[in-house]
Formats: sequence, C-alpha cells, structure tokens
Amino acid sequence: MGWWAWAVAAGHITTAAVWVLAVAWFALCCAVLVRTDLREHRLPNRWTLRLALGGLVGMAGGAALAGRWDLVAGGMLGGLGYAVAMFVLHLLSGGGLGMGDVKLAAGLGLYTGVAGGPAAVVAAGVGAILLGGLSALVLVALRRASRSTALPFGPAMVAAAVGVLVMVR
Repeated sequence: MGWWAWAVAAGHITTAAVWVLAVAWFALCCAVLVRTDLREHRLPNRWTLRLALGGLVGMAGGAALAGRWDLVAGGMLGGLGYAVAMFVLHLLSGGGLGMGDVKLAAGLGLYTGVAGGPAAVVAAGVGAILLGGLSALVLVALRRASRSTALPFGPAMVAAAVGVLVMVR
C-alpha cells in the first residue's frame, strides 16, 4: 500500500487531503524549477524555498496531523541528509554542482523522506546521479554536448524524486 493510500485506509482523511495539496504544490514548484534550470541553468531561491516549505508544512504537517512523528522525523532527516550529501558533492565538484541543487535537495528530501523514509531519500539521490549521468552520456554520444559542457542537474533530481514518490510503498 502506498504512503498516500495508508492515510485513507487508516481513516486519516485530513492527512490525505493535506498530502494531495502538498503533492500539487510539489508539481507546481518542480515544474517551475525544471523549466528554469533547463533554460537558465539556475534554480531560484524563491522556488527552492517554496518547495521546501511545501514539504515541511504539507508532508510533515500532514503526517503530524495523523500522529505519525516517525514520518515527520523521516522528512526532516531526509531533507537535511539529502542537502548535506549534495553540499559535499558541491564542494568536491569545485562548483560543478551548484548551490541551487543543494537547496533543491532539501525540499526533495522532505517529500521523499515522509513518503518512504531514508531508503526513499537515498533512492532519489542515487537515481538523480544515474539519470544525470545517463543524460550526459546520451548528449555526448549525440554530439550535443562535450565533457566540459555545463548541464543542468535539477531535472534529473526532480525526475528521480518523482519516480520514488510514485513507486514507494
């Protein structure tokens, strides 16, 4: 049973309704962020913050309404853990991975952490790296990019998080 179906089956209709609104907010924020990253190679603070607040208020808040403090903790730790991991990659990449990606990770970690705990957050992070690498390989193979071409990473992060949210049980 999926994370959202649990709320309905357990009779936590308010939690389910809050989560539906949170997922709609997620979709809006991510659509703006992906579009902006593809066009401008940046992730605006106002939208990464809105995404994170949606995860905090919507996902963690909905879990708190149902008394599921374990899910609240999962979201908080997921947001923090994913952001810290991306910050380390930012430092190691010498700026190749931007701070916008780090801030995006916080919001995505909040959503995936509530939905599926630490395993879901790790799956989103690993999935993002795999999708980003695969897209880079395809672009290089098609000669639309070279090894030194700067490519946006936000779309891969969002795609992986969406995949996790859809598949997590």
